[in-house]
Amino acid sequence: MSTRGALNPLLPRTNSLSAASSRSSNVCRQCHRSFMTTPAPWAGHNKWSKIKHIKAVTDKKKMRQTLLARGASSDLDAVYGDNLNFNPQLANAITAAAKASIPKHLIEAAVARGQGRSTTGAQLESMSLEVLMPPDIVMIVDAETDSKTRTLQDLRLVVKKAGGVVGSTAFYFTRRGRAVFKSKEGGPTLSEIMDEAIEHEGMEDVEELPDGDFLAWTQPNTIMAITEALSKKFGMEVLDSEIVWAPNEDTKVSIDSSVQAETLDGLFSGLKEHPEVKAIYANVRRGSVGEEDWDKIERNLDV
Repeated sequence: MSTRGALNPLLPRTNSLSAASSRSSNVCRQCHRSFMTTPAPWAGHNKWSKIKHIKAVTDKKKMRQTLLARGASSDLDAVYGDNLNFNPQLANAITAAAKASIPKHLIEAAVARGQGRSTTGAQLESMSLEVLMPPDIVMIVDAETDSKTRTLQDLRLVVKKAGGVVGSTAFYFTRRGRAVFKSKEGGPTLSEIMDEAIEHEGMEDVEELPDGDFLAWTQPNTIMAITEALSKKFGMEVLDSEIVWAPNEDTKVSIDSSVQAETLDGLFSGLKEHPEVKAIYANVRRGSVGEEDWDKIERNLDV
């Protein structure tokens, strides 16, 4: 679990702004208004802390291949595009993917997706699939595709085979902005980042991750501005900046049995066999299920 800031009044006040000053960490000293904008506590786990944890699972090679393929796509956001002579990040990602025995067509697809197109040159469109796994587990699957009709049919089939149905589930989630900043030697502390954070409208929470990196939660419409402001202020590298579907805390379902874990693992694996799938979000939390079974679920989720 990550070390959370004290922006949420329902969470332990560790490494908080209150440790550095006498004022309440939930109140802006200028206007005495609440800094927190979300009424419920949010999950502290995230895909960045899980990427390291993934190495311990049985099929780590498969997960590494998935991460590398998507990493190649992400690196295309660099200023020099897909020209390998001027984009060393992309070149390194492709080399790493090849060493991990990722098929050439998957690498090419990742590169194309980084440019917002398919391997055929068709423009990609974003889509979301809302899924219900009876009786009360819900999820949202985000995808990018050059054919919404084809992708919808493919993903519906995967869901049906797993015993799920497609329906309306978005009201179980809240859209949130999430940015991850790489820590640096002599860089800012959590308290310093929080001091800066309270100056920005739309900032919701800040966490320090186990490896020292920082995770910021924002309102969706402020993610870009806040990411740029914090990066510029402290000279930190931005590892990720995106809008996610965060499950509402009061709708989360505990996973208590290996059968539940196996069913969800089968569904998630089936969905991720389709390169169009970008992210999977679900309203689940760990209950009494064992660690190995919970890993099967957590490694596939993006919040």
